[in-house]
Amino acid sequence: MKGWVICGILLGNIIIQSSLFPFIQIYGVQPDSLAVLVVSFALLAGNPTSAIVGLAGGLLQDIIYGPCVGVYALQYMLAGYTIGLVYGKVFADKMMVCMFFVALMVLLREFLMFIQLFFTGLDVSIYNVFFTVILPEIVYTVAVTPLIYYLMRRLYKYRFMNRRWHFGN
Repeated sequence: MKGWVICGILLGNIIIQSSLFPFIQIYGVQPDSLAVLVVSFALLAGNPTSAIVGLAGGLLQDIIYGPCVGVYALQYMLAGYTIGLVYGKVFADKMMVCMFFVALMVLLREFLMFIQLFFTGLDVSIYNVFFTVILPEIVYTVAVTPLIYYLMRRLYKYRFMNRRWHFGN
């Protein structure tokens, strides 16, 4: 049941991100709702759930937006796994904790994108990229984080989302 709910959330996210978010862009920047979802799963469920959500959501974005498959999937999976390492070590009920990790994830993901662009041979200025792309995206994504994280915390209050499967005796 938990897997189907996560699949539904990811499909709903990609539909909203491709149909609604282009209309709420500010200076060409739109919020990264998948980053908020991956951080939410990392803080509420830990690894491997956050890494799998990052991989699956990134693959969906690769299929719809990307020129090749695997770029977004790798970025979101690595960021989800890295932030999933703090599961159980931070107080996940505080909104500011989630907002901090969302900002960190967007920064990490955009830095991975910059490294990829650098190694493909494009002449990209880190100063220009930081102030025109990374910083506005961090601010906008952190601004929409409270709504998404609140809904995810409410979802994790249901027992079927917290059930751990154990096999054997």
